[in-house]
Amino acid sequence: MKKEENEYTIPLTGLAFGHTEYQYVIGDSFFGKRDYSEVQNGVVNLHLDVEKLETMFILTLNFEGKVVLQCDRCGDDYEQPVEGSAEIFLKYGAEDNDEDGDVIFITKNDNEFDLGNLFYEYIILSLPIHRVHENESDCNQEVLDMLYNADEDEDEGENDTNQAWSEMMKQLKDKLDN
Repeated sequence: MKKEENEYTIPLTGLAFGHTEYQYVIGDSFFGKRDYSEVQNGVVNLHLDVEKLETMFILTLNFEGKVVLQCDRCGDDYEQPVEGSAEIFLKYGAEDNDEDGDVIFITKNDNEFDLGNLFYEYIILSLPIHRVHENESDCNQEVLDMLYNADEDEDEGENDTNQAWSEMMKQLKDKLDN
């Protein structure tokens, strides 16, 4: 069975010492392959510099672009700019107890390294926590109207519930007093 070729895999053996640069355009198909990804569409330009040293590789990545997210306020899709950078170290050897998220241990037997998951993680980590249209006026106004009116309807419903509860308590008290 032939192994599926991955465009985000870099060779470890055969790579010349020094710097090697890669350019990637990450698009809809990249995000669509990820199960349960909140990003299904987008275009992100990514530049990767791989520096090969005797005992490790230093990966420097820089990216910027736009992804489509669902607005937390109205539920409609909107474009979210993303950008970021990272420095990751691929080191030969056994994993130490040092908890450093930027160090990945590899063995001398590893011929290549798949960067797809790393790219995805760094893009997702660059997303804001509160994901909304930049301007509230860009939100779906029908949804906003329903949200604002739901608060008023809820307050009215609470009064009805409180009155019903008060009436029940009064009736119970009357029965206990008799």
